Amino acid sequence: MANQIIWFADPKLIKVLMKDEKPVGFLMAYPDISRAIQRIKGKMFPFGWIHLMIALKTTRWININGAGIIDSYRGLGGTAVLFDEMAKSVREGRYKHADLVQIGTENERMQREMSSFGINFYKTHKMYEKVIL
Repeated sequence: MANQIIWFADPKLIKVLMKDEKPVGFLMAYPDISRAIQRIKGKMFPFGWIHLMIALKTTRWININGAGIIDSYRGLGGTAVLFDEMAKSVREGRYKHADLVQIGTENERMQREMSSFGINFYKTHKMYEKVIL
């Protein structure tokens, strides 16, 4: 997955939280190119890549789709620092909207924290598990 995201990632939208010389958290966002992917029906060749490149340069949306903090550093304000830094990058760039994706409904702590930042959840993600014999 990392190899695929790196292809279209914007380095300004990747934040790493450091404690001394040790990374203890991260927040990652990337330009939303989903409309272009729908338009080309997932086919890069022969000309689909052109639509993707245009979308990378023109989209006003980002997807925030990766965050984590080491357990022993949670609850110390790291999430606020990461999102504040992301907000600065978004304001300085061409992006106008952000979509926070894939926070599971079972992750109540993260949802509470995001709600305190004023984030309104308009869709949820839930995982189900089934044992297959």
